[in-house]
Amino acid sequence: MLLFFIGRFALGYDIGSDPNDLRVAITQILMMTYFASAYVGLLATARRTTHDLSPVGQEGDDWSSAIDRAGKHRRGVLPILGIVSYLIIGVGVTNLTTPAPTNPWDVTGWNYDVYWHRITTVFHVWWTACSCYVVIVESVRLSRLSDRFASVDLLDLAPYRPLVRQGLINALLLIGGVSVMSLLGVESRYGSMLAGFWISSILLAWAGLMLPLRGIRRKIRAAKDQELDWCRRALIRERNDLKAGTDKQTKIGQVVAYREMINDIRNWPFDNPTLVRFALYLLIPLGSWLGGAFVERGLDVYLS
Repeated sequence: MLLFFIGRFALGYDIGSDPNDLRVAITQILMMTYFASAYVGLLATARRTTHDLSPVGQEGDDWSSAIDRAGKHRRGVLPILGIVSYLIIGVGVTNLTTPAPTNPWDVTGWNYDVYWHRITTVFHVWWTACSCYVVIVESVRLSRLSDRFASVDLLDLAPYRPLVRQGLINALLLIGGVSVMSLLGVESRYGSMLAGFWISSILLAWAGLMLPLRGIRRKIRAAKDQELDWCRRALIRERNDLKAGTDKQTKIGQVVAYREMINDIRNWPFDNPTLVRFALYLLIPLGSWLGGAFVERGLDVYLS
């Protein structure tokens, strides 16, 4: 941002810009730096989550190698991902948001701010794609780690909270990116595009929340089935003793109570406050868009 304004000051007023171009350039810089930071943050939290799951992981070389691989990817993936994403999304968005009959790729028609639009779009789309890639890949990797848990204690799911925390971080960072994009909402040419991004980001944020938990959900489901099967066999034994009329005191009530307790345990290791927090995350882009609109209206009133 400092470099942008230094260049603008150095060129003076001979830049052929307007307030709309300036606003878009600043927002593009914010989006580029946000998603670059989000990418680094997602790698760090993935490593921390994997390390925090060590107490419930199986000891051995497999678990150690899983910790070492957390947050690491092949170097060739990111350049390919950036190029493909820009050609599909960056070029498409630039064409859609450039008013006709202006040619968005005619360099002679660019002013200072538009140069920044084109350059920052490359890196913005690149880092956005990298962040989404990390969310999906690391979430799937964490889900598969659940298969290496020795067992699941249904009465104590606290050791698996790091997976829930990772899911919430995934959702928050993705929704946060949409909130920065929402600053473009004051520009009518970005309206339809932002609606599509909002819907896509909500779906991706939901996937980011749930993907790390798929493996532990299967473990919890299997543990519940095992306990319920034990309850079924215990009830059959207690029923037979009751029908036999023996003096042995039956424990049917205790078995039934235990079965109901097991049935009430969620298959997903999160509670209602987690869902409420996720719902509040979804309101962040709306607040950002409303805030940008109020600021825009206030500036119009002030300047008029």
